[in-house]
Amino acid sequence: MALADSRDAIGALGVLLQSQLMARTTIHSVDVGRVASAVQLGGGPKFNLFLYQLSLDPQLRNHPLDEGQRTPLWMVAHYLLTAFDGDNDSDSTEAHEFLGAGLLALQALNFLQPTTDPLVDNPEPLKITFDQADPDLISKLMQGSNETFRLSVAFQVRPIMIVPSEAPDYAPLVHSVGPPDNEGVSVLPNLGPRLRSVEPAQFDLGPTDDEPTRLGVRLRVRGDYLSSALQWICLS
Repeated sequence: MALADSRDAIGALGVLLQSQLMARTTIHSVDVGRVASAVQLGGGPKFNLFLYQLSLDPQLRNHPLDEGQRTPLWMVAHYLLTAFDGDNDSDSTEAHEFLGAGLLALQALNFLQPTTDPLVDNPEPLKITFDQADPDLISKLMQGSNETFRLSVAFQVRPIMIVPSEAPDYAPLVHSVGPPDNEGVSVLPNLGPRLRSVEPAQFDLGPTDDEPTRLGVRLRVRGDYLSSALQWICLS
């Protein structure tokens, strides 16, 4: 799957939570939308998932997938979970039991590594954290002329990765290797020529009675890395 498909990650997360709640509880119906719509549809017992807020993940706000590349959008999804009994009531004892089962199912989903598109490329597992759902928050989310206060649980899921559609600025791939170039001078690592012995050990280059114009002395030198490229040797 291309990373660009992560643009559908928010919708895919709702589908993932929907399927996991049905698989891990005895409730086989999960609506995704506003609580008022779930009340109108009826058909309990069921859960309702309401995505009421999206925010940027502060811990990964400027974190790229690869150094030097564009930073993806790292999102946090805030949900409200409401349970309904068979009579479409959210405040009955049976509805509260269903809500507790939903809490356990969500807790078991913590650190979930998605295996389905378009969440499969998420580099980190999805972490589920329960938020404080006080009456003020629930009242604001359920405000309306015909809507009443319904016991619900707030939780957040992070991080959700959404990658830009532009291709990354990587160097082009190497498709073929060209012909070999001409080899240069072979160089072996060493410390250079080293003189170990000179024969004779003592000699005199000054003029004598037998040789008034002496040109030089024949020497035998031994050492390491001595070659014809060596033009002169300095003895002191």
